[in-house]
Amino acid sequence: MFAPRPLVVAALALVTCADRPLGATETGTSDATTTTTTSGTTIEPTTAVPPLPSTTTSDDSAGTTLDPNIKLDLLEPRPGLIGCSLDAPAGTALEGATDLGPFMAQRAYFGWSHFDNHRYEPQLLFVSPGADPAVEVLHSHGNTGAILYGNVSTDPFDGGGWVGEWSGQLDVFDQGQLSAAMGPQTVIIDALAGNWDEFDPADPPRLVGSIQGPISGPFDAVFCDELNVQITTD
Repeated sequence: MFAPRPLVVAALALVTCADRPLGATETGTSDATTTTTTSGTTIEPTTAVPPLPSTTTSDDSAGTTLDPNIKLDLLEPRPGLIGCSLDAPAGTALEGATDLGPFMAQRAYFGWSHFDNHRYEPQLLFVSPGADPAVEVLHSHGNTGAILYGNVSTDPFDGGGWVGEWSGQLDVFDQGQLSAAMGPQTVIIDALAGNWDEFDPADPPRLVGSIQGPISGPFDAVFCDELNVQITTD
């Protein structure tokens, strides 16, 4: 089980984020190439795992063979998937008590983390009503308001699309403060929803599930590549 310390992941997320315009924030700013409003579309979640990227190499003279150097459990869930929808769908209702005070969130986002030869795992971000998601998906420090942020230790994506019950290490950050003794939470991923083949602003990839712990409740998290963290050490 791998649970990186949130402060390290948050700092590194800033380094790895792409410098590109974000999608629409809740104040009304829009970018036609990256934003979406999902409230008007009814989408049925599915537990079906999207097909894996090709693991074969082509040789016109010898045919197609499996590349023995590729480890399936280290494949990125969706190579080249780029996009970030700040218009989070309805369905998230987290609440609980921390040493920093009550916490609640109705907006959820996800990306994935990858450290050296470790498998890809989900990164989750839950934003309180007072926080600005356009800032928090970049920095995840809670500088604009309280957030719940961290990673989930799962099986490899190709082994079931992260669907199942897992241990998560998520912490509350608020105005430079970190909640104490949050401990591990149980994160249940019930389904993958939306379009995982490519980033479709009208139907972005989503993770649907719930959290059990000091902070608990259902979530419907929308994909944001700004939360992707990839670290390779020498």
